Amino acid sequence: MSKNTYYSALFNSLHIKANLDYQEAVGYLNSFINFERLPEPHFNTKVRDIERFRALLGDLGNPQNNYPIIHIAGTKGKGSTAAIVSSILRAAGYKVGLYTSPHLVTVRERLRIDGRIISKRDFASLINQIANVPLISQSNNNVAYRTVFEHLTAAALLWFARRNVDVAVIEAGLGGKLDATVVVNPVLSIITPIGLDHTDVLGDTISAIAADKAYIIKKDVPAVSAQQVADAKEELVERTEKVSTQLTFAPGQSEFKLLASSFKGQNIRSSRAWLGQGDIYFNLTGRFQLDNVSTALIAIEQLNKMRFNISPEAVRTGLKKIRWQGRMQYISGQPAIILDGSHNLLSMKVLLESLLDPLLCQVLTPDTTTNLKYRVIFSAMRSKPVEGMLHLLGEIAEQVYVAPLTFPKGMSQDELFTSADSASVSVISCRDVPTAFEMARRDTGEGEILLATGSLYLVGEIMRYLKGIPAPPVDGRIDDFV
Repeated sequence: MSKNTYYSALFNSLHIKANLDYQEAVGYLNSFINFERLPEPHFNTKVRDIERFRALLGDLGNPQNNYPIIHIAGTKGKGSTAAIVSSILRAAGYKVGLYTSPHLVTVRERLRIDGRIISKRDFASLINQIANVPLISQSNNNVAYRTVFEHLTAAALLWFARRNVDVAVIEAGLGGKLDATVVVNPVLSIITPIGLDHTDVLGDTISAIAADKAYIIKKDVPAVSAQQVADAKEELVERTEKVSTQLTFAPGQSEFKLLASSFKGQNIRSSRAWLGQGDIYFNLTGRFQLDNVSTALIAIEQLNKMRFNISPEAVRTGLKKIRWQGRMQYISGQPAIILDGSHNLLSMKVLLESLLDPLLCQVLTPDTTTNLKYRVIFSAMRSKPVEGMLHLLGEIAEQVYVAPLTFPKGMSQDELFTSADSASVSVISCRDVPTAFEMARRDTGEGEILLATGSLYLVGEIMRYLKGIPAPPVDGRIDDFV
């Protein structure tokens, strides 16, 4: 029996008690705790027992075991790296599942096959199937502990099996050791740059965070890593030695010659002989993305040592066709807008380095050496290094506009103003994101750029506003508008 036939028979044979439409499926999800949107001081291993989630997947037929998986974790660039690897694999002719988080506008963005997000009908069907698995753990007969992220992870793994993907690229949500995605058995593990983030959950040192994320590295499964600071590198090497596997570090952006850079993409030349000597067009902006390309290319080389067949032409096509929103995303117009989800000091520093890149500055000021001028909309969550990020932004911004997110974890208007004052940054305080956006857009002059950064949730709110979609619910629930 083929995988497709097995999963079709399994689904059709289930006694479906729930018959939820899309709106009801989203409502069902919202009946479970959502740690992305609600405060969580610490992971509690007594209730965050990964074996309970493994038991749920067992009840669903262990869909994750029916296709190769590439598993990605890290602090910065994991979503972009996942998108790059996925785009290259698609260009090589593979049917590719992609699971990422968080979403910007609709929860369905998290589940993609060949670049297309899941339909409302398929999403509701998956949630129905999961909803009809009893909330009982097979291991100890206690009521199982499930979260929204666990439901979405199970839905993605199940959908990829239903649709018989050739390979799936799975991005970890938070950390590695207790993240729901750690149950997969990958053919390749990828670690992107590790820095200080989610310190209230993962630990307040880079070593502690790296040790947690390193759990995605499995026995006898090759691993690839971006360049890391010394403490993170030490933890990753220790983990690979413990599980007896191979770890390869990517050289980073230094392996490329940057020929041209614009807000629409970059022309680069690689030092890798197997890619040839011609220029490569990469459809994402920012030098920092070249670090992600370097990591992705090492991953492709590892995959080609397996049963994959990924040609240099596929790499070039994949880099040219990649689309990834919310990461130094350029929206042309008057004024031009950049949306970027940088939400920690590591990400913010590399964002600003890219914005001050002379090649990029010459795009709008070709006759001078003057840096571009930015007006910045900023918001962030309480757990983030807000003062540090504001201090960095204050060095490039003509004016900073702060506004609270429609989000339980988001900083209030007063908290943002106080943080800006502590960072010695003058700000205009606005009651909400649409107000900040309109005020900043009105003030942005010719030749200036409007930058929104500090949180992917801020990017999402602005995208919703530009599309005419209502703001998300203030209580953090996932909504069903789109």
